[in-house]
Amino acid sequence: MLGERNKILVETIKRLLRRGYHSRLKKILTKIHAADLSAMFPSLSAHHQRELFHLIDDREKRGIVLSELDEDIILNLIEELDVSELVAILESMPSDDGSALLRMLPQVKADAVIEWMKKSGSEEVEGLLKYADDTAGAIMIPDFIALHEEMTASEVIQSLQTTEFKDVEMPFYIYVINENNRLVGVCSLRQLVVVPPETPLKRFMATDVVSVRPDMDQEDVAKTVARYNFLAVPVVDEEQKMIGVVTVDDVIDVFREEATEDILKMAGAGEEFVETKSVLRSTRIRLPWLFASFVGGIIAVFIIGHFEESLKRISYLAAFIPVIMGMGGNIGIQSSTIVVRGIATGRINIRHLWQVVSKELCIGLILGSIYGLILAILAQIHYNAGMVAVSVGVGVVSSMSIAALVGSLLPMIFARFSVDPAVATGPFVTTSIDILSVFFYFQLATFFLGM
Repeated sequence: MLGERNKILVETIKRLLRRGYHSRLKKILTKIHAADLSAMFPSLSAHHQRELFHLIDDREKRGIVLSELDEDIILNLIEELDVSELVAILESMPSDDGSALLRMLPQVKADAVIEWMKKSGSEEVEGLLKYADDTAGAIMIPDFIALHEEMTASEVIQSLQTTEFKDVEMPFYIYVINENNRLVGVCSLRQLVVVPPETPLKRFMATDVVSVRPDMDQEDVAKTVARYNFLAVPVVDEEQKMIGVVTVDDVIDVFREEATEDILKMAGAGEEFVETKSVLRSTRIRLPWLFASFVGGIIAVFIIGHFEESLKRISYLAAFIPVIMGMGGNIGIQSSTIVVRGIATGRINIRHLWQVVSKELCIGLILGSIYGLILAILAQIHYNAGMVAVSVGVGVVSSMSIAALVGSLLPMIFARFSVDPAVATGPFVTTSIDILSVFFYFQLATFFLGM
């Protein structure tokens, strides 16, 4: 139902943009949620995207829309905006979203924007820029509620009603600090209202606080939040002093971003979201990832050419190449996908390399034996050649076993050397499996047929 509603809205907006009915469009835009509005931009042309964005009067809504869009669309929208307008939009955005937007800008324009930002929010955004991309420091919010451990529940409630904490974006927790401003505990808002008013924070706070460092990778931060079912996790420096919090909405964005990158790498389509990019840009992104498959195919051609005499003597062997390579490729992708997901979710530890690899190898051997037997029977029925059937059957067993081994081993090795294991499930796995499958198939056939 929601998808149908959005389709109708997109078509309506396209029609009004073509006809230039801007006044009617402005009325419609005031009634559309910013999240729904951002979902419409990828369906519009670059010109209509800029036109629609300029019709949004609410700067806070503009900021929300920008925070939900792909980088190429964002750069297209803000290309014609002057520095003062960009500053106004950035000041309406949460500091973490503002810093993410600043990182997308060309350096000269980003520096100009920072110089223009005079309010307190500008200092926060500039502070977040000192942290590396994809770290806890880059996605954290520097606004949080931290109160002294000696404060009573009633005093905390009174403090929360003051203007001091009005800018806190998501006040999920009260963080408790000691006289040295070090984080010593945490309590929820619910705990705050169920205890007697005179109870000090140190009496009912949770002391086993889970925190992260600003240089921790954002994916590890997301896993921490997911593991403990937090709504937010505090970010502390080397002295255990709080400098920010990472909230659950940012964690959701991280999971979505990381999952998209992994899926694209596993498909051998790069790591950038290409749906909204130009034909030339999409081609440039995907071209190098396909090069491994191309090289692998060339190598396979030379391997087959090496066994040309065997093919001349028994042409039946060539008929089974597609099924042997196909079955090997399929189980290799299955194994690599299972291992990559296990590493990503923390269910597989890279220290258990040989346990994981040996398990997948056993599975590949069993499945290969089943399908090898079936294919050998079919070969015998069709060609009535016993040793050809044996060669084909053993070829399937070797292909699927080797594929399961390679498909599970490569991601584990990549992860051990701090390389994204998702890379190992794309062209690298399929290419290496194709080469090894063809080589061992013909090597075994030559042995069994005495050629």
